[in-house]
Amino acid sequence: MQTVWPLEPHTAAKHSILRRYLQGYYPKMASTRGRIVFVDGFAGPGEYEGGEPGSPVIALASLIEHSYFPKMSTREFIFLFIEENLARFEMLRDKLAERQRHPNVKVVVQHGTFEEHMDRVLNSLGEKQMAPAFVMVDPFGVKGLPLALLRRLATFPKTELLVTFIYESMSRFLGSDEFEPHLDNLFGTSEWRQAMNLHGDRKKEFLSDLYARQLGSIGMEYVRLFEMKDAGNRTEYFLAFATHHTEGLRVMKEAMWKVDQAGGVTFSDFTAPSREQATLFEAKPNYAQLRDLMLGRFAGQQRVPIENINDFVLVETAFRETDGRDVLRDAEKEEAVKVKRPDGRRKNYWGAGTQVTFG
Repeated sequence: MQTVWPLEPHTAAKHSILRRYLQGYYPKMASTRGRIVFVDGFAGPGEYEGGEPGSPVIALASLIEHSYFPKMSTREFIFLFIEENLARFEMLRDKLAERQRHPNVKVVVQHGTFEEHMDRVLNSLGEKQMAPAFVMVDPFGVKGLPLALLRRLATFPKTELLVTFIYESMSRFLGSDEFEPHLDNLFGTSEWRQAMNLHGDRKKEFLSDLYARQLGSIGMEYVRLFEMKDAGNRTEYFLAFATHHTEGLRVMKEAMWKVDQAGGVTFSDFTAPSREQATLFEAKPNYAQLRDLMLGRFAGQQRVPIENINDFVLVETAFRETDGRDVLRDAEKEEAVKVKRPDGRRKNYWGAGTQVTFG
């Protein structure tokens, strides 16, 4: 097994998403919490063949180089990096030792599996609550990522998960006997076997829907899957994001919409019900698609509170609330909707008290 390998374009895109998300996550959590935890369950060696930084270095740099970092000096940040391969573990340990240390930043590098180390951490907590944690799980395949462990993490209300759901290799080896117990653990059910006789998009939709449902079943209220395709338009994997709070979903969407797609990589929201017309994350959102979704949802409804519309856009579509307001602004100009604002508010006001009537 090689210690380092070339950085693929789809991995670079994933790292860009991680960096942008953490730039929003750290200050938001630090504004209310005394301790914040970042876990990388399959951390790797810390850099790629060309010297590009790996996810552990990106996670640390996103904090230490953040413009708000000096204002977060009273908060404690704990980074736990776990790597099973000994050569990669040693390289990562040495790589992170070179990084500038700060008194409020603790870095722990562990050799072993994600499952054994997280079990140990959770067992040590007993009845105590875990600090707010962002847990990134980026395996090479389907082994070592049991849903039962994610269920334990999901019991803590301030935990967020970013899981790489390796679809390509899973689809290829779906019928192999040796993979069956690992897939049972991954999905937490044997229902995945129903995909063994499916092909193409039907197989992809079944397995991704099943995994999204299973993440929801462990108590994560908001789950979204983002499909990552390579330059040949083949699905490499899905990024599964799960959170208890709409604020986490809001920050993740901001990260997705702001990432430059390099090397022909494309990514889209793949979470039902929007999958029928997959939403590509591009430089300019597809406002026509969002308008169809909004008008379809609220058609004929009178005086809908703006909060209801914002919730729909955030939770049930791939778009941001700001995109929804842009659509409403144009629809108002075209008299496709009527907007009632609180007395004294100007025409561009979309805050509390605004009501929208859909024709």
